[in-house]
Amino acid sequence: MKKCHRCGTPWLGYGAQPRLREVCEGCGKTLHCCNNCHHFDHELSRQCTLDGTFWEGSREAQNYCEGFAMADSVRKEAEEKVNKAENAFHSLWEK
Repeated sequence: MKKCHRCGTPWLGYGAQPRLREVCEGCGKTLHCCNNCHHFDHELSRQCTLDGTFWEGSREAQNYCEGFAMADSVRKEAEEKVNKAENAFHSLWEK
């Protein structure tokens, strides 16, 4: 499910991504921002998993990043399960 990073209101827009200036119906914050992107990662120094992206400044501000992909909680959970299973499998052979 695609939802606002700030208030959790589900995004029910058309298409795969929110439009550039589209705002959340719950809190009024912009949806096309780093904090709502699938590639955003707090643990990285650049906070973006994509190579070649430019620093956008505030992670809550609207940006024009071409690599933006609205975060999907269901997709993210599935990817985390796969990564966890792969790491557990690889750890069996590291001993």
